Amino acid sequence: MKRYCFPLILLTAIFAELITSCDKDETAVGMTVSGILEFSEQYNDKITKVQVDAYEGSKQITLARGPYSNGTFSLELPAKVDDKYLNQPFSKEDMGPYFEISNKNVKIGVFDFTATDFDETIANSIDEKNREGNGTWGYAYKTFPLVYKKLDDISTTEGSFYYADRSCSITGTMTTYDDLITFTIEKTLTYSMHLNRGWNIVYHTTTQYMETPDKQIFINELSTKPVSGMKWYVRGGF
Repeated sequence: MKRYCFPLILLTAIFAELITSCDKDETAVGMTVSGILEFSEQYNDKITKVQVDAYEGSKQITLARGPYSNGTFSLELPAKVDDKYLNQPFSKEDMGPYFEISNKNVKIGVFDFTATDFDETIANSIDEKNREGNGTWGYAYKTFPLVYKKLDDISTTEGSFYYADRSCSITGTMTTYDDLITFTIEKTLTYSMHLNRGWNIVYHTTTQYMETPDKQIFINELSTKPVSGMKWYVRGGF
């Protein structure tokens, strides 16, 4: 039997490749994100807001910002994100026969959440001083990358926030094998994604276990089906 090698390190690139779609002439879907930050007592005196940013070169553009107080936050993501913050995927032909992709023309963006004590009034004042030539001024503020996550004994699920400029579906499964000296690694990658135009949450679940003493199983699934038990954390803070 022919065996295929499919390193896990390629998952990110393949995910970007597979996001494809059709029919841009539909109403974009916005999203309100509300959450409770786990272990918030460590950060309550360091955070005043949560925001989602895009970048135009080295310039930071805030797409959405919402207040943070005593561990809770809420912000409304815009229904329309400018195309300049989105990217077009790679060629469908590079992916082989394993996955069904509705259309390769979609543009997408993946945006992260950050908790911060950034003060826009202070930042604008410093910018004004720099424009006036009154020396060189800087502004130091705290940032804490956030992650939407669920941890189990053998699996981890992370939710990523995707913006798509049109609807698309990606489905399929591929299983590959690595035969090592003492055991075999079986890797399965499954896509069950149905993105709307606008904002979507994609849940990436990774499961790892020993099926037998000589066989290790890795399962990666990317799906838009909601996963219960997801929680917000400061990345690295759990």
